[in-house]
Amino acid sequence: MKTQILAAIGEHGLQPAASLNAGLAANDRIKYAFSLLQMALAHAEHPEQATVTLKQERIGCGIDDPDLDTVVAASRMVGKSCRVPAAARIVARIADDTRLMAAPVLATKPDGLAARLDALLGTLPEAKDDLLDPVATSAMMQAGHGRADSLHRLVMDLHKQLNGMQATLAEETLDGAAAYNLAGTDRPLVAAFMAGLNRTAKLKFAHPGLATTATRAGGRLVIQNDIGTTDAHVIVIHVQDLTVSVTYTDVHAERLAFFQEMLKPRRVTWESQRTAVLTAGAPFFLATGRFEATDAEGCRAYLEFLGSRLVFLIDWNRARKQLRQFLRGPDRLALLAWAAETDTGHRGFLELGGAKLVNQAIEAAAGSSMHFGDRLCDVLGDAETLAFLRFVFQAATEGLLSGASQALIHDRIRVALAAHFSNEERQLLRIAADHAGLIFELASLVRDGVQAEADGVGKRAKRARRFEHDADQLVIETREAVRRRPDFGVFLTLLQAADDAADELEDAAFLLDLGALQGKPLEALQTLADLLAEASQEWIKALGHATQIGLSASRAETEDFLTAIDRVSALEHQADDAERALAASAVQHAKDFRQLHLFTAIGGKFEAAADALKHVSLMLRDHVLEDVIDG
Repeated sequence: MKTQILAAIGEHGLQPAASLNAGLAANDRIKYAFSLLQMALAHAEHPEQATVTLKQERIGCGIDDPDLDTVVAASRMVGKSCRVPAAARIVARIADDTRLMAAPVLATKPDGLAARLDALLGTLPEAKDDLLDPVATSAMMQAGHGRADSLHRLVMDLHKQLNGMQATLAEETLDGAAAYNLAGTDRPLVAAFMAGLNRTAKLKFAHPGLATTATRAGGRLVIQNDIGTTDAHVIVIHVQDLTVSVTYTDVHAERLAFFQEMLKPRRVTWESQRTAVLTAGAPFFLATGRFEATDAEGCRAYLEFLGSRLVFLIDWNRARKQLRQFLRGPDRLALLAWAAETDTGHRGFLELGGAKLVNQAIEAAAGSSMHFGDRLCDVLGDAETLAFLRFVFQAATEGLLSGASQALIHDRIRVALAAHFSNEERQLLRIAADHAGLIFELASLVRDGVQAEADGVGKRAKRARRFEHDADQLVIETREAVRRRPDFGVFLTLLQAADDAADELEDAAFLLDLGALQGKPLEALQTLADLLAEASQEWIKALGHATQIGLSASRAETEDFLTAIDRVSALEHQADDAERALAASAVQHAKDFRQLHLFTAIGGKFEAAADALKHVSLMLRDHVLEDVIDG
């Protein structure tokens, strides 16, 4: 189909090379299919023997059909026939790939090949109901000399002819590109493109692709790259003077958009974009972009950049689909864009199992935090999930490139995910600490407002309302986090209890605005306000120490935490006494009923806030001692 694509976009000069490449790739697939059938027949005869999957061979030849990895183990004898799962599909693939191998030879020097091809394809074993005749199947794969002609022998003859044609067609290999008819000025341009391509080509790992052909046709340099194994996935580059034009075809509109986005930093002008249909009826998207260089160095730099980006198109759509159960659409695209920008790539992630790799880490690290049907971003949050998957991509790529064992890479990812899940608890504690900071601001505001001048009344009330509103927003944020992680429900209960203190203090600030307080009761009210400000400080300390405590908490860490909790309780008791003293002083010294009411009402708000702080501190103590330290 790649040769049809080239014809459809008018690149007839590249068709011979594309046809040769397609034939050589088909040879690899046929060798895999023959090995698969041989192993299947042998296992069916001797099911007690160990089996192989040939998975690496399948991936290496570009067949994206994981179901084939179970064919050998599932093969069984049924009477004199052998049942091989997907046998009909395998035999049909062998026929199609043999025709692909024969196509370039038939186009140049057929020498009776057509009749031989038809005759041998006519002897292919039937595979009705996936049942194969072992004798006919073995005969197809016989290749020894002196025996009857076989399809395997034809494949070997075609492979030899294709190699000879390739050697004739390619006058030279320039940094890995098959090149012919090049002018002297073309070589630095091809070398620049290949420098970029070769720099990142390692990121495709075992996946085939990136074969490059370069030639001069129509007075310009033409570079073609087959990218991956998808039939309609082709890029053709024309270079004339300082103008580089790119014609790109793809069956996925989303990947086309991604490719265009990668080239944005180079200010490529996209002149046209349309959908085309081949005679076989398969649609594909076609886009043409143009880059105008200011000098020869800029032209080479662009070609090098362009070559370095192609590896990030291989299996791009597959990676995007694999990420569906973890990220929302925009974040999936953002992750793949980041992987390209940082030269990390996504193929390492796929090489290690893709979604399966992450799901295994979730099973090991998430525990009861996730349930069937949960999406990772709904549990961890979008930002945390994106950060974790960046680590997954990085760990997979770096691990495979450094030769680390797959088991080690899996363990690194599992540990990283466990850290993200524990980070959620630390994040909720940080939110609680921010909330405690707002309580302290409110407590300080009313403490300083007890004996403040009347001209600052309105300003203090506005600040108190703002602090209380911000505290409410943190409760809402916690509620959203707990919706994702119901196992952390204790933090919502805790913050709602702490918010009672914020509400009481905001009410106290409102009451302080109703009129200036005077007389001896002010001393007792000030004492109560000071105690409350100190209790709010101790609550901040308790939360700060709580964030440092884990399963292996040291004695010093827990001692500081427990001391802060105990201090909040002690201050609450002192606040009770101070509130009673305030009530007694107000009854005795208030100048009128209005003053009496304000003193007692404000004192009640202070005391209620102190009660709320004690209550929430004891909730935190129970959580830390029972759930964190005791596990």
